[in-house]
Amino acid sequence: MSPSPPVTTLALYEAWEALADGLHVQRLALYLEPLRELLTATPAGIVLFTEATPAALTARPAPLTEPQALAAIEKAGLAHWVNLPAAHGTSSPADSPLTTTGDQVAEDLLDTVADQPIRTAVQAVSTASAWWIGTFAAIRHLGVHHSTLQPVADEVSVDVLRTATRTVALGASARVLQHHLRTTGGDQEIQLAYCRAVTEGIVCESSLPALLEDLGELRLVDLVATSMPWRGRFTKYAGGTGAGQVE
Repeated sequence: MSPSPPVTTLALYEAWEALADGLHVQRLALYLEPLRELLTATPAGIVLFTEATPAALTARPAPLTEPQALAAIEKAGLAHWVNLPAAHGTSSPADSPLTTTGDQVAEDLLDTVADQPIRTAVQAVSTASAWWIGTFAAIRHLGVHHSTLQPVADEVSVDVLRTATRTVALGASARVLQHHLRTTGGDQEIQLAYCRAVTEGIVCESSLPALLEDLGELRLVDLVATSMPWRGRFTKYAGGTGAGQVE
């Protein structure tokens, strides 16, 4: 299963992907101050914060120092995905409860891959996926429901966030592998890793609608829904009701 050859102009699908990336960055920028306030004054009565502190959910991933790995991430359009956690992550004494999930995705996909820069790139975007989910979860109580646009009143569990992290990590990893194969052809092991990512995405698709309802909140729902290819990925964009209207 090889990705399609490169094209000279952005396809509509890729343009929507870039739009989704921009909205995630915008939403983070708009809520940086509330994020900082959470570290000193965690709201009472929010069940999520009895399972994980805001500082742990937003813990800074290990820095990415390998130039070739960073270049592979940049080619996939995901430089922001690793740079923003490095810039805005917290120095938490506790590990994020989501990091292991992101790391496990990379480990499963890279089982036979020997190319060290690609291994490092996939590991970095998978770990960063845990940060993005944890960060948007930390400010979830400040958001609105993705379909009613009413304030979110229900709770979300760390187990649901782990499932969301796995979904997003699969999507980010697949993007890195896909763009590498498009530009270099890659070896058989990298092709197999890409096939694993696509296959896992197909397996996840049937449970995605239920996961999105469990997440409930607009930012989290859009982050997960646009992370990997599935039939509902860009439904809002195609229907002319693109996310971001609340902001």
